[in-house]
Amino acid sequence: MFRTYHHWQSKLSAIQLVVIALIAFAFNLWATELLNKSYAASGFPVPYWQAQLSFDHVKLKGWYAELIAKDALGKYLMTQNIDFVFIASVLLLHTSVLLAISRFLPVQSKSRLLMVWASLLAAVAPLADAIENGVSYIMLAKPAHFEPSLAIAYSSFAAIKFGMFTFAYIAAFGGLLAVLLVWSLQHRERLNAK
Repeated sequence: MFRTYHHWQSKLSAIQLVVIALIAFAFNLWATELLNKSYAASGFPVPYWQAQLSFDHVKLKGWYAELIAKDALGKYLMTQNIDFVFIASVLLLHTSVLLAISRFLPVQSKSRLLMVWASLLAAVAPLADAIENGVSYIMLAKPAHFEPSLAIAYSSFAAIKFGMFTFAYIAAFGGLLAVLLVWSLQHRERLNAK
């Protein structure tokens, strides 16, 4: 799988990846705003991260009961649907940014290979988010009577998602530091050569 991915991504230039990353960033900002507005309109009683990381079927059933009482379960379901737009934006953003950073590192270096690996691993976050949504749909089909184990699965995939979001941000920061280090070493070598 990595060979196929490595072959595919190697066909893209640094400029192409930077352009894709900028488009992905704009797409992500738009998707985030769309998702946040939909979540707010649903009137879900707690912040999304609190529900997603609750690991508690009783709390989730209580929050769903509040939505049902306000006749807002349909709005929350729409938010779950909209979340897939956000998921697509994250997949594109994280992958393109990490690959773009990789292009500014030496071609055969371990640091460049690590950034390519990081771009592939960063795809775990949107994948976990999609699975989390799938579990959510199962729970919402029977919001008062779903199996307690579903809450654990739901929150587990949310925890993986948030962990991999953090990984992507740390990898990007580390990659940028590596780029700065390489550039400064190259600059010093040029000065010493004069």
